[in-house]
Amino acid sequence: MLCLHGFLGEGSDWEKCADAFLVHSPEWQVALIDLPGHSDEEVGWLCPTADEFSQSLRDLVAAEGWGRAVVAGYSLGGRLGLHTALSFPEVFAVFIGISTTAGMEDEAERARRVDSDSALALRLRSDADFPGFLREWWHQPVFASPARLGSDLENFVTSRQRRDPVRMAACLETWSVGRMPSQWSGLPEYSGRALLLSGEADGKYAFAAERMQAAFRNAEHLSIASAGHQLLVEKPQEVARAMASFLNQRS
Repeated sequence: MLCLHGFLGEGSDWEKCADAFLVHSPEWQVALIDLPGHSDEEVGWLCPTADEFSQSLRDLVAAEGWGRAVVAGYSLGGRLGLHTALSFPEVFAVFIGISTTAGMEDEAERARRVDSDSALALRLRSDADFPGFLREWWHQPVFASPARLGSDLENFVTSRQRRDPVRMAACLETWSVGRMPSQWSGLPEYSGRALLLSGEADGKYAFAAERMQAAFRNAEHLSIASAGHQLLVEKPQEVARAMASFLNQRS
């Protein structure tokens, strides 16, 4: 199972969830992937397109001799994971999407989102107060949740301020939901299985998950109680149990 984190994150965001998952399903191999631009060790880096990133995951599965793999993604990682699953369904026969969406369809809405993400990217490139940017990012309404603790903010800022703001700007522009292709029309064609997880308090993404479930041929949606958007932080044990239960089913 390849696990993809969200914007500004890192593969280790999945650690608590992955450890709990392996208690339930110790036979699995779990790879916690750092998205391009989010690793401290990358040199000569350019942000790949969604197609290029999907191809790199397919190449990883082939190089490791795994044959097939589950792709699981949170938020941005979910959108990239969905793009990968729909591009290579013979390799990624199971998709798990956490607090994610299949994209934007309305062209005017897409254009507005490109403009807003470009403005944020410009700020990231020019604003020296990256910790201040991170605090504002944390306080966006989409992240509001009954499960968040007061200490979570400082933990978020401390861990994320290691990111390179210029690289984050490139990621924000390239992988803007306004620029990435909408995947809604491709969901009915996906031959694999899908699990969609959303927080009970995350209305926008809960609605998207319900709609995605209806569009897929074979999908389940689970709403996690007393939780918002950041499920890997808020409810890692519940996410792990849901994934293990789903993957242990026989289609």
